[in-house]
Amino acid sequence: MAQRPPETPSSSGKQPRGFPWRLWLYAIVMTAGAAAGGYFTWQYRTTSKKASADLHTCAANLKSQQDSTAKHDKELKTCTDTLGTATLKVTELEKQNTDSFKNLTASQTELVTLRAQKAEADKRMAAIEDIRKQFAKMIDTGQLKVSARRGQLVISLPSEVLFPTGSSDLSKTGEYAVVEVAAVLKKLPDRRFLVVGHTDDVEYVKPKGADPAATTTCPTDNWTLSTARALTVTRVLVTAGMDAKSIVPSGVGANDPVASNKTADGKAKNRRIEIALLPAINELPPLPANLTDETAGAADAPKK
Repeated sequence: MAQRPPETPSSSGKQPRGFPWRLWLYAIVMTAGAAAGGYFTWQYRTTSKKASADLHTCAANLKSQQDSTAKHDKELKTCTDTLGTATLKVTELEKQNTDSFKNLTASQTELVTLRAQKAEADKRMAAIEDIRKQFAKMIDTGQLKVSARRGQLVISLPSEVLFPTGSSDLSKTGEYAVVEVAAVLKKLPDRRFLVVGHTDDVEYVKPKGADPAATTTCPTDNWTLSTARALTVTRVLVTAGMDAKSIVPSGVGANDPVASNKTADGKAKNRRIEIALLPAINELPPLPANLTDETAGAADAPKK
């Protein structure tokens, strides 16, 4: 192995300097640090620019999302309002549908009732027409007249046919006429009749020799005369076969005229006996349910 020759001192007497390793190492370290710093600075700037760009993009996207969210919120509110309106309409339609169904049910019930009433009315009209046909002969001879008053069938018999002037006793002709009427009316056992006596407005004068106190056998005025005549006709109707429970006699005197009492013809029309066909229970409007039926326990009450 070769040996390095021994160092010789310089002419000045100083030792020669060695290689500046430390300086070079420091320079290398500083260069490397500068390079690393530049590199990292470059990386930071690049990353910062990218981050800034990304931040800008995110901000733009955020604004777009916020605008979209606001739009969706507005659409959601519109949809919610529309849904609320639609729900109210559906509720209203359901209520209308329920009301319509109730009305339809009520209408169907009313239709059934109206049909039943029409059937009863047709039956009643057929009975009235039958009565008119059976009274045709008496109508033609002027013994009676069949008409309608206050919604009731009324058979009107002139007093001249039935009674002598001022009397409540039937003449023979009048008795025959009442018996003929009874022969027709007793064919309607399920109906009730109102026998009403009428007079004109001429003041009644008692026959001479009549007992003033005998108001039940001898009329004292037009009122008692009309009532006495209605009772007489009722008794003959019952004797001829009609049910006494189905006949109600009454007298109104001159208080229910059908013509003017200023003429002889009008007075003659007002002096009459009317037999009115009373409506059956099923022809009358229903009464409140809380009213007590006093005929419910009467075994001998007429069935109507």
